[in-house]
Amino acid sequence: MTDSKNNGERDREVVSNSVQTPVQTPVAEPRTGRVDTPIEGASGQEEDVTFAQRLRAETAQAHRFAESTNFVKGILKGVMDLASFGNMQAGMYLVYCALEEELDRHQDHPMVGPVYFPVLSRKAALEADLEYLYGADWRSQVRSTPARSEYVDRIHWLGANDPTLLVAHSYTRYLGDLSGGQVISKIARRSLGLEGSNGLTFFDFDEIDNSREFKNEYRSRLSQLPLSEERAQEVIEEAKQAFTFNQSLFEELEGSWIRTLANFLPLVSNRRKRA
Repeated sequence: MTDSKNNGERDREVVSNSVQTPVQTPVAEPRTGRVDTPIEGASGQEEDVTFAQRLRAETAQAHRFAESTNFVKGILKGVMDLASFGNMQAGMYLVYCALEEELDRHQDHPMVGPVYFPVLSRKAALEADLEYLYGADWRSQVRSTPARSEYVDRIHWLGANDPTLLVAHSYTRYLGDLSGGQVISKIARRSLGLEGSNGLTFFDFDEIDNSREFKNEYRSRLSQLPLSEERAQEVIEEAKQAFTFNQSLFEELEGSWIRTLANFLPLVSNRRKRA
């Protein structure tokens, strides 16, 4: 990877082509909400595919791997408790603190600026959720782990050395929060007995009136970034790495999921006996 100065000069010299958006194949099953909904591939000729569509298609496999963990499968089945949910959100808080610090710092960067939207910020929402889930001393409950540390360190390294690649992390986090994140919110509310936005503020984007239009605008700006072919591929590879970081976060949480599942098994057994 070249140094950030050369990357920035090369980015500003290359102008992206105007392209048409291909028809997308709908996905029926619910997703985690941590990444944008994947597509198997892009229809039409290569020159007719936007960068946003290419990014989705080329990271589809990494997306599926991130969703294949037992923890994520458990969430989608409603197998969770407040402890495991709070632990997951504590990890998210560390990641978003790092990401939003770097995005704020580089909001005037030629590549970061076009996809910089303060309304997407999740740090304050997570702080409110963690206070509800853990109480006033919630900060003492937020701890780093090997997977969380690796993710956070990577984001800060990019901020210091190659800000363009922060775009990949913005994409993987926020587009998913606006998509399948709403599915998780509904499942969590039902499974955990939460009322209103208590503990679920993270999933609320009150300042965005129409999430579909907003996501289309985000993808449009993403596709218009003046990336060279080499730099575009580097953003795609970084997005794949971001999905791998997500997978590692979920794998670390599988221990709490197994304990939760063990608590659910007696309930299921009792229901069957009564039936």
